[in-house]
Amino acid sequence: MNSLVGKTLQGGKYSLEEELGRGGFGVTFKATHHYLGQTVVIKTLNESFHLHPEFAHFQRRFQDEARALALCIHPNIVRVSDFFVEAGWPYMVMDYVPGPTLQEVVFPGRPLDEATAVNYIRQVGEALRVVHQKGLLHRDIKPANVILRRGTQEVVLIDFGIAREFTAESSQTHTSMVSDGYAPIEQYLSKVKRTPATDVYGLAATLYALLTAHIPTPAVIRDRQPMSAPRELQPQISAAVNQAVMRGMAVEARYRPATVDEWLSLLPASLLGTSNGSNTGSSPTQTAVTIPIDPHQLPQTT
Repeated sequence: MNSLVGKTLQGGKYSLEEELGRGGFGVTFKATHHYLGQTVVIKTLNESFHLHPEFAHFQRRFQDEARALALCIHPNIVRVSDFFVEAGWPYMVMDYVPGPTLQEVVFPGRPLDEATAVNYIRQVGEALRVVHQKGLLHRDIKPANVILRRGTQEVVLIDFGIAREFTAESSQTHTSMVSDGYAPIEQYLSKVKRTPATDVYGLAATLYALLTAHIPTPAVIRDRQPMSAPRELQPQISAAVNQAVMRGMAVEARYRPATVDEWLSLLPASLLGTSNGSNTGSSPTQTAVTIPIDPHQLPQTT
């Protein structure tokens, strides 16, 4: 499982020190850049792809995504600094961001106050704006993929392992890799239209988790198991934030805000103004957009 730990790469330039995490697509390692004396993160394909008949396809996809993500330059996105292929195996080098993930901050049983949660989510939203401008979707927004930089209130979006291109107004075949509770219904289908509304769902679901310390009900079973609204779990949550979360998590994409900016505009301006100042996005005083409402998706609030 940890066969790559201890491996040196690029003629001794890098060494893999510790496995940080793995998923169906990739494996990440804490590593040392010996020439600079720096800690970095190196990601490669999961070993399960080694004998896969379409290995060459996955290798090209990994490299294409590394190239595209290297263009996504933003303080709230982990920086890609290098890419290489060694012994036929691709490796992506990224900055190491010290600090816990929001998953570790919130779970178990430590929900955040509204202002703090919205501050973090706004930063992730600003990062997603850049990703979407490059024609990419992240497709795995969740607390475990957001790091709170140690000693700050700055969060950094990581793990773009299943990021994919999207083409407006078209359906494409996508690998079905999902994080239950944070993935919208369309991600459970291999061929379906994908838009920024896919990431809006993950962003709203992440806010749900930060506010409640509960994982949302998976989208694929919400027709049989209704999801509690955030305010039902934490009554102190404001009606406006409660409604914004539920609209962003509408099961059908047509009932969600079409873009991250539209969804952020549903959050109270006073909370949007609590950001740490590192973001350069929309003014918090912008006028809220009009979103189609599915009455079956919205909770009753008082």
